[in-house]
Amino acid sequence: MTPLLQIDNLSLFYGTDQVVRDLSFSIGRGESFGLVGESGSGKSSIANVVIGDMPKIARARGSVRYDGVDLLSASPEQLRALRGRRIGFVQQDPGASLNPTMRIGRQLLEALEQSDIPVRARSENVAEMLSRVGFDNPGAIMARYPHQISGGQQQRVMIAMALLPKPDLVLLDEPTSGLDVTVEAAVIELISDLRTQFGTSLLFISHNLHLVSKACDRVGVLYAGDLVEEAPAGLIFEAPRHPYTQGLVRCLPGQSAVLQPIRGHVPSPSERGPGCLFASRCAYHSSASCDQPFDATTMEASHRVHCARLGEIPAFESVAGVPEVAALNDAPPIVTIRKLRKSYPASGRELFLANDDIDLDIRQSEILGLVGESGSGKSTLAKIIAGFDVATSGSVLIGGTDIARLPVRRRKRGLLRQVQMVFQNPDSTLNPTHTIGWTLGRAIRKLETGHLSRQSIRSRAREMLGLVALLPGLASRKPKALSGGQRQRVAIARALSGKPQLLLADECVSALDVSVQAAIVELLQDLRQRTGTAILFISHDLALVRQISDRIVVMFRGKPMEIGSASQVYSLPLHPYTEALLSAGTGKAEVINPAAVERPKQASGGCPFVERCGRVVGEICWTQKPGYQNAGPGHEIYCHIPPAELIELQKASHAGILIAG
Repeated sequence: MTPLLQIDNLSLFYGTDQVVRDLSFSIGRGESFGLVGESGSGKSSIANVVIGDMPKIARARGSVRYDGVDLLSASPEQLRALRGRRIGFVQQDPGASLNPTMRIGRQLLEALEQSDIPVRARSENVAEMLSRVGFDNPGAIMARYPHQISGGQQQRVMIAMALLPKPDLVLLDEPTSGLDVTVEAAVIELISDLRTQFGTSLLFISHNLHLVSKACDRVGVLYAGDLVEEAPAGLIFEAPRHPYTQGLVRCLPGQSAVLQPIRGHVPSPSERGPGCLFASRCAYHSSASCDQPFDATTMEASHRVHCARLGEIPAFESVAGVPEVAALNDAPPIVTIRKLRKSYPASGRELFLANDDIDLDIRQSEILGLVGESGSGKSTLAKIIAGFDVATSGSVLIGGTDIARLPVRRRKRGLLRQVQMVFQNPDSTLNPTHTIGWTLGRAIRKLETGHLSRQSIRSRAREMLGLVALLPGLASRKPKALSGGQRQRVAIARALSGKPQLLLADECVSALDVSVQAAIVELLQDLRQRTGTAILFISHDLALVRQISDRIVVMFRGKPMEIGSASQVYSLPLHPYTEALLSAGTGKAEVINPAAVERPKQASGGCPFVERCGRVVGEICWTQKPGYQNAGPGHEIYCHIPPAELIELQKASHAGILIAG
């Protein structure tokens, strides 16, 4: 059968820079093809070529044929006829794609303006599609503006918009980036169901290898614009052959006891030669074989590998094991949180509880993982500790001082030094007009209690760069000259300038590629061992939290549902919410109702999880708040059901399911 999309020898240039080199792959009708790789590999550029949305400086050569039409030579009129109607596009950031001044319904109706559907029937079609993407009340969603719905709901609206004209091909560019694990699982299940209903082909672009393995039939691995490996999804993750693919898999949390980052960086277009572009980072590089052009090797089962030394590369072997957990039971707490509560005004006289009577200790040199969906109160807790917000009641003691209601502007320099924060996006926290050395020097001057000379400050700045494994010469550069991973290392160095007792890491690696992510995780683990700094690591990536944490706190609607060591929480997830999170992350159990995920109601009276819990035992769950039950040494759950009963319930309903980190 003729492929729906056939790309042959595609090369893409931005000015004189070649960003895609001799790329070839095809997508069959009804097939899902995944494209993975690090930032800068050319994934989104390929999507833009297919959709016909290239910048003016771009120049493409080769062949891109969609259902027999050559898209590179097609006229603007032909491309307009294909876009939307036959080729749909779901972009990474729905908030930037939806018009904030227009209601959802009107924007969806625009997707049908070129269709043959009668005008009177279009609203009905929109409502039907919204129902198919998981909305219980399509009419209410159509009447809202984008800011009135959550990120997961916005993404489902974008998927509905792309599918309304019933296209043959949908391009999905990082469609679940930034979503919670439960919402992500719901979106992936939705895409799979809609693909089955409509027979739609998919080009799924992502840096999330686990996600692609679940959503796609075949996968292509892109490196610096080269397709280095292509194979069926299961095979490419279980038996990768190219050294780069093997390196990516070894970077994945949960694959082994220790993450193994890929050293080096993706070469810029000016650094790329005619041979293997992975050569500078490859342990098997040979200049005689790898530095000249060569052809890809086709293996069994449609497995293609672009490697000059494929016959000499050992077969991939995963190193099983679980991360080591530091024994910190006797370590003194550096932060003591008691009865911490933070409320915000809601509609009418109601209050929204972002943090609800939290009791927690953070111990010296410990990495404490904090997980939960958006809105669970993770970032609110971190902001109160950092002083960016204040508590309504309760206490946060550090060094004998209660900082719960002490905003950062009122904290003395000695107190500021003790707690520092690393944010999700270093681009928004590093001043683009100043050098890295100036940024670090300013932090050192602000946090040091004594007077330092300029030479001492410059020396300390170079010392901080060395601490986070960066070369001293980077001090003279500005942020734009650094990679994303390097900028995040600078942000960590700045936070460590005052030698804090506690480092708050709020989603500090969620926007990074898996190879860079692995390097930052390795750095944080090394820093806590060398400096004794405790780390509160906040993330929605469950496997990553398991990899880095000694203990884990699972939050839901402002309340810790389960607290225990990483091995306790992941090998024996007793609370129904923890069980649901891990099940959604592995795709091995029924996904939580997405409507419930998106707009949870504030609990009143009973257990906060009762409306979504599959293990409700009766009226007590609705009317009485549970207490904490001891499930083992240092292991507590917030539930009415005794731990022994929860274990038996799990055995009965999830027989044979292994919860993987």
